[in-house]
Amino acid sequence: MLHPGECIYQIVTDRFCEGNPAGRPRAELFSSGADNLRKYLGGDWAGIIARIQDGYLTGMGFSAILISQPAENIDVCMEDEEGTASYHGYWPRDFLRPNPYFGSMDTFRALLSAAHEHGIKVIIDFTPNHTSPALELRPDYMENGAIYRAGRLVATYSGDMERVFLHNGGTAFRDAEDSLYRNLYDLAGLDQMNPQADELLREGIAYWLDQGVDGVRIDAAQHIPPGWLTSLSAFIHARKPAYLFGEWFLEAHGRTQDNAAFANGSGMSLLHFMFTHAIREAFHGRRGFGAFADMLRESSGSYKYLYDQLIFLDNHDMSRFTRASEPWLTDLALVLLLTSAGLPVVYYGTEQYMSGGEDPHNRAMMSSFSRETTAYRLVAQLNRLRACNLAIGYGSTKLLYVNPGVLVFERSCKRDVALIFINQEESAQILPPLVTSLPQGAYSSLLKDIYPDRPAVAGAEGDIQKVLLAPRSAYVYVYESDLEEPAAVHVYPKAAAPGSELMIRGRHLGDTGRLTVGGYEAAVISWQSEQIVARIPAVPAGTHPVEGLTVGKQKFRLPEELKVWTGTLVTVRLVVKNVHTDYDTRVYVTGNVYELGAWQAEKAAGPFYNHIVYRYPTWYCDVSLPADSGIEFKILLRSGSGVVRLEQGEAHSLHTPAEGVSEMIVEWQGACQESFQLSEGDAAYG
Repeated sequence: MLHPGECIYQIVTDRFCEGNPAGRPRAELFSSGADNLRKYLGGDWAGIIARIQDGYLTGMGFSAILISQPAENIDVCMEDEEGTASYHGYWPRDFLRPNPYFGSMDTFRALLSAAHEHGIKVIIDFTPNHTSPALELRPDYMENGAIYRAGRLVATYSGDMERVFLHNGGTAFRDAEDSLYRNLYDLAGLDQMNPQADELLREGIAYWLDQGVDGVRIDAAQHIPPGWLTSLSAFIHARKPAYLFGEWFLEAHGRTQDNAAFANGSGMSLLHFMFTHAIREAFHGRRGFGAFADMLRESSGSYKYLYDQLIFLDNHDMSRFTRASEPWLTDLALVLLLTSAGLPVVYYGTEQYMSGGEDPHNRAMMSSFSRETTAYRLVAQLNRLRACNLAIGYGSTKLLYVNPGVLVFERSCKRDVALIFINQEESAQILPPLVTSLPQGAYSSLLKDIYPDRPAVAGAEGDIQKVLLAPRSAYVYVYESDLEEPAAVHVYPKAAAPGSELMIRGRHLGDTGRLTVGGYEAAVISWQSEQIVARIPAVPAGTHPVEGLTVGKQKFRLPEELKVWTGTLVTVRLVVKNVHTDYDTRVYVTGNVYELGAWQAEKAAGPFYNHIVYRYPTWYCDVSLPADSGIEFKILLRSGSGVVRLEQGEAHSLHTPAEGVSEMIVEWQGACQESFQLSEGDAAYG
């Protein structure tokens, strides 16, 4: 399981390194001169193994790699001018078979073994949103979105009698319902609420988890019903302590409310797109570091677990950060990325200053494996810092000085401190006196071999005078406490069912002890000085403190609470008929279990929708509920002013299935006259 003190290297498998030329695709799919970037270029798992074993990745200090989806993809090209192939891994056809152009299952297992032997975790991409491009009226188009189970055809998009796929047209991104229940572009969208689709996806991700992968990136998370995705998150965490995060894309200056609510409540971290937009604006835009400071303030107020969100400069879906004429900006941006709150992801080739515009020009073949670039050396130095200084991985952030060209901030956790200066101006900068958290003393920058050294001297109150920054430079000063008091700083996952594994990260935790969750003792699986692994006890559903007692009788308490589900989760589509509302009224559901808010209206699940799967005055919502359980629930209405009216009559009741998905349709019983306020943003994803 990953933690914020680590760093991920993202690899587009086909574009990194070719290790087995004999495994190349046939000519129709392959570009032998690497001049057609929409076809396979030859990168494979054997190539990644080679770069692990020769020390290229370990030399930069990466403790995890994110690779393209390993599942078998379609074997034909698009009918476009370039003849686009599925080199990227996002057009799956069989989740239970490997992509033969990346290698065999034996090679994949060899990749896992090589990575683990070198202290590197392997994260895979996974696409529960869709299969491949398809056209409803063209059964002969490509592979018609076909989905297989271990070689046996399950369904195709045209003639989909079992309704494994969505058939609601393509999304126009108008609102949440439009994005969730329509196809993404021309991709055959899977209907996760179809029992066969649900089973296929759970079986598919379980297959790769059982091979030994350490984490999963959920592609297009924004386009998957949150109720189903929360259940999938609980399923993954119950099966294996894997690190789980989703791609929930946000435009620059986009609203973070739904994004942050999901990250805070689902047990799944997200790629932090607002960080990316802000850091690109900071170095390439007009506002400079002011944009980054604004983002940091907003994010700190939106994300409950900010340092569990994944931060990055660029990825395969946007133009590369590096501009060929300004490699020094990439260096400074890497300093900011690797010292900021969040789990950093570095896109392959950034350390070689690869540049390029939108897809596919941001996905060229790896240009070089030089270990002498400034960027390579910076990443190596700062990853070593992340591994040993609690402030970088888990600390709070305090802005000390900001103007468009200069940023000064500090990170602190327990007694560890990191002070960071970045100057992107062409001239030297003299700063006013600063008050920091550094203990009194003289400090040298960790980056003194890269940028002109500027020793910093902290006074008795942490004050630093006469700071002079060289042009286009960065400085990192650190203090690491030598006190051996126990410090537990991180718990993962943030939400899971009883029986799931729980990981505690910290320092000086001893080699044995007792751990409790909400006062209930947890069965300890392993106890080491920096990491404890235990099993979540059968506590009542809700949020609970995590506390420990070391063998030396020293107590510690985690700074964050753990959300525990009632039990194993399944997804139920609740449908309520004949609810006539005003234009500004939204529909939610509350009930007798924690997942529905335990009759607390401010924690109700929803909202319901009324336009695509069912139409007004019928409303529907996919909610996560405890499996094999008796559920009672009522619908409630929330007006635009925040007034809530609860459904009258007896509560509706159902018994959830032991596994899978189901649907229940009820009639609206009318609203009670009593009303009360529901605070903005209080409603939960079911």
